[in-house]
Amino acid sequence: MKLHQVLIITALLLGWVNNSNAKGYKPAKVYMFGFAASFNDSTVYMTNIQKVDAYLVDDRTHFLANREDYSYQLRSYLQSNGLVSYPTCITMFAENEKSAMKKYVKLKNRYEKAKKKYFIKPVSENQFSYNTIKPDDITSYTEPQVSKKTVVKSKKAQAAKDGNK
Repeated sequence: MKLHQVLIITALLLGWVNNSNAKGYKPAKVYMFGFAASFNDSTVYMTNIQKVDAYLVDDRTHFLANREDYSYQLRSYLQSNGLVSYPTCITMFAENEKSAMKKYVKLKNRYEKAKKKYFIKPVSENQFSYNTIKPDDITSYTEPQVSKKTVVKSKKAQAAKDGNK
């Protein structure tokens, strides 16, 4: 009887732990700004802080979903306008404006007070603004992962099925 109770309690605890670790995306308003620099040039570009509807990974990290795509938006803007040929772009974000402003000022001061002289060119919101990117279905945390063995078995089954016809 006691073993039966222990097994039930264990199953309930495992279900509770797995449910609390469920991952997905949550829509949120974030404040983000971009920074771009080239190793061949002393000019750096910084966008203003913008309020964007984005998706955060719904776990303890709260990372920005598809964050590399936001950097690619800035990169393509700079390249298409002929400002920089091969920029290295980053996009920084925060969930509140105060934190975003702190990060913005810290990064800006780093380049203003550097020993090497950098020219900081602002990119206004009229020139460039971030577009919301929905999370990829491929990288979704909520979808089950299919193993390679399952794919190989299904291909073999399909081939055998086609051979029998």
